[in-house]
Amino acid sequence: MLASFKNILIPVDFTLNTEVAVTKTLELINGEGATIHLLHVLGPAYPFAKEKLLLEEKKLIEWKETIKDYYPEVSVQLWSVKSFSVQKAIREKAQDISADLIVIAQTSRHNWMPVLKTVLPMRLATSTRIAVLTVKPGALHNRPKTIVVPITDAMPEIKVRALESLCKNTRLNVHLVTFVDARNVLPEISASALLKVYQLLKARLHCPVEYAVMHGQNKAKALLQYAEKNNADILLVYPKKETQLGWWNHHIPDVLPPESKVQILAVQPAVN
Repeated sequence: MLASFKNILIPVDFTLNTEVAVTKTLELINGEGATIHLLHVLGPAYPFAKEKLLLEEKKLIEWKETIKDYYPEVSVQLWSVKSFSVQKAIREKAQDISADLIVIAQTSRHNWMPVLKTVLPMRLATSTRIAVLTVKPGALHNRPKTIVVPITDAMPEIKVRALESLCKNTRLNVHLVTFVDARNVLPEISASALLKVYQLLKARLHCPVEYAVMHGQNKAKALLQYAEKNNADILLVYPKKETQLGWWNHHIPDVLPPESKVQILAVQPAVN
């Protein structure tokens, strides 16, 4: 069960993505003795591109030194792996190091055909059962103020713990939301869970908490609309169940433009 973000994997490609991912990671940990793993995935052509390989190894070291300049107490590990699949390489390294968070920065979107993406964050969260934070360049200079959290099960302990970790470093306005069913009736389990989580967070967090009920057959669409209306900075969600928008396996991160400030933190509930 997630307790805090201490062992974090960041895939790096030395574009703006790397700056965004490292910056948002440092905001999360606030220099509290964490370990950051920088992972660079090498393609099959690298044996024939030695100069490029040496240059990117140098860039990895430079990023390590940059992080250490800001947070000397943070441990930074560097990894370079060869793989035909970036997604597979990230998944395997995350499991190998027992990461509790993977941070994916995306400057592009493929809202017509998401399968064209090199990395699919929601699939990564589902397959690894590790928390995945997806960020866009628009979040680079934005300090989070508001987080939206769907409540759809009896007691979402993984979300409560994630909120506790996030609120250690930042005073967030927490919006708990639940959904009415097709008959515009609030299911009893959702109403009960919403009230329990609200009371629990009010007692345990030093953050303001409020709640709302949403309408709409597609939970992900309703959630995205609520986030836009309330100027949300973070969505704390279950992957697929609360992020899938429709056909072609669209998910919320797929439709957010590069300039979006909204961060998607996907966590998986514990297996019973």
